[in-house]
Amino acid sequence: MERMPWRDTVSGAGTRKGAVAVTLPTVLRLVALSFIYFIPMKSTSRCLSCYLDDIAGALDILDVPEKPRAKVLKQSLLCIAETLAHKDPPSYTITALHRILKRTLGLAMPFADLRAACLKAGMAIARGVEKKASSMSGVQRFRFLARWAVAANSLDFRTAGAGYGLTESAVKKTLTGYFDTGLAVDHTARIYAAARKARSVVYIPDNVGELPFDKLLVGLISSFGAGVTVPMRGGPITSDAVMADAKAVSMNSAARVILAGPDTLGISFSEMSKPMAAALASADLIVAKGQANYYVLSEFGNRYPTATIACLFTAKCGLVWNVFGCTGKSSIAAIIQQGSRARGGRA
Repeated sequence: MERMPWRDTVSGAGTRKGAVAVTLPTVLRLVALSFIYFIPMKSTSRCLSCYLDDIAGALDILDVPEKPRAKVLKQSLLCIAETLAHKDPPSYTITALHRILKRTLGLAMPFADLRAACLKAGMAIARGVEKKASSMSGVQRFRFLARWAVAANSLDFRTAGAGYGLTESAVKKTLTGYFDTGLAVDHTARIYAAARKARSVVYIPDNVGELPFDKLLVGLISSFGAGVTVPMRGGPITSDAVMADAKAVSMNSAARVILAGPDTLGISFSEMSKPMAAALASADLIVAKGQANYYVLSEFGNRYPTATIACLFTAKCGLVWNVFGCTGKSSIAAIIQQGSRARGGRA
């Protein structure tokens, strides 16, 4: 798969100051901005090891005894064999695996203590971020909050590891590291411009610990005059935020909160609620957090050609790295679709 030129800044040796080099990457970038561009993200055999690592890692965190552990793994292997043939986004398969775990172990809210610790740490750190942002304005403030929202996407106890205890100081050190590293792909100026013009925005959260940072960015977008809708999952899957978490951070003080659907990893186009479907259909701007939501919007986002779609997430998958031209855990703030609906801007 050819890598696409995702960075905002295009430069070339030997060009005069301020000029844009007319190179093949530049042409491809301009084409990508002019037309809807998607990379289908379907499950393949390469996903197998990640699926197994995910469900086995969850069983390790829960410290499940051998007999029920083996039962979950056996059913998971059968599920993976079946879902690979369906060619759905990877998040659909992970949803199915964690439903097997919940059903087999009889757990309504797996990882409850870790989820609570993530949210507590996130809320404490976000207060400091909010204080720093208060002295900023314009695109500087937007980029600052967007970078923190992306950095906080790394606060996933499945991949970050629970060994550091999820104390506030340890979490802050981890998130600050991601923030200071910066964005591998930075479209924040374009996302800011889209948010300033939008009348209707859908902001799709991801993990529970990053929700306080999402609220800061949602509040800023709402201040531009847009009507912002935040869809929350109706039940827990791994570390994804649910309705109770939105209530804990008072998300409804910054936006309209609706039910996205049941317990899915990211949003699901096969199980989403009617209010969620209606919100997406009327949106000028869709901001999606997390790699799972990137998967589904890469696959199905072209159903909403009038909406600009921006994805804020930590890239953790080799297939995604190939799309964005990065390696390792990388912070992404990218517009994957430039909407066709023209809107008047605001001063």
